Amino acid sequence: MIDRAAAAAGAGLLVLAAVACSSADEGATAPEDAPAAASPTTSVPAGPEPSEGCGAAPVAAPGTTDETITVDGNEGRYQLIVPEGYDGTTPLPLVFGLHALTVSYTFVPAGAGFADMAEDYDFIGVSPSNLVDGGTFFWMAAPVEDNPDVAFMEALLDELEAGLCIDTTQVFSTGQSNGAQMSSVLACQVSDRITAVAPIAGVEFPAEEGVCDDRPVPVMAFHGTADPIVTYEGGGLNAATIADMHYWKGDVPADVPAHDGVDAAMDNWAAHNGCEPGRQEERVSDEVVRATWEGCEAETVLYVVEGGGHTWPGRPTPGFEEQFGPTTMDIEATPLMFEFFLGPADSA
Repeated sequence: MIDRAAAAAGAGLLVLAAVACSSADEGATAPEDAPAAASPTTSVPAGPEPSEGCGAAPVAAPGTTDETITVDGNEGRYQLIVPEGYDGTTPLPLVFGLHALTVSYTFVPAGAGFADMAEDYDFIGVSPSNLVDGGTFFWMAAPVEDNPDVAFMEALLDELEAGLCIDTTQVFSTGQSNGAQMSSVLACQVSDRITAVAPIAGVEFPAEEGVCDDRPVPVMAFHGTADPIVTYEGGGLNAATIADMHYWKGDVPADVPAHDGVDAAMDNWAAHNGCEPGRQEERVSDEVVRATWEGCEAETVLYVVEGGGHTWPGRPTPGFEEQFGPTTMDIEATPLMFEFFLGPADSA
């Protein structure tokens, strides 16, 4: 069973590579006759708070570079994307793009469409990888105490805030599959530093009380009901299964509980965010439903893709539909999440 799941996950490397290549060649646009998505709510905070790196020298040059960081003796790598016009004194938002299981961090910026968003928003993009277990790309995303990958991400954020001019009130995380699970656990356990998250095909929230910090965190999630990898109803390659598969240097209990599916995870997020019980549903298209909750202290949104697979809405994966399921083009997750994070493009 685990071998079969691992084999399925291994193809994720090829899928995201296909997304990157397809996106670079064509871009991802909704068909002209697709219904327009409802305007997303936004998680934009009141005002910027500059990090200690504002005014620091030397000023990072615009462009994409491959960087390294060592935490507790383990070397991690990350791609750093600095926008044109960066001056080292104006605090900019930071957006983490977290890779899926077995997927190289280098594919994430193109696969997620960060370059497209850079045309409309000024932000610093970071796509990290914590290389463990013999070099396998994976995140320990189960909600356990002393999570080594949470510690890694906090150390990385410390380094970024010390060397770059970042608005510490605008630190966001997205990712697909295992990267979505890691974004979820960051929002759960590092809510004092993570402003909002947008998990794709992998939103989770622990059922146990007291595991997460108290602060409500805006969440916009996307998931297909026919996802064959991280199944909508629960099970599949969830964070607990991945923890059991890799057993991170003996530090992760092999019996961490699995979550109960997307609806349960989002209901838990809604409760955590102080929302009123019960969701409101709006049909965006024939295959997409947008669920929201009312009375929330932090906006809580779920896009349900009926019949959708283990895919990134609006980012096609040619040749992989048989294994991962269909990709909806009725919505584009990346522009929706950036508007959720940073507000409309014309006001960013």
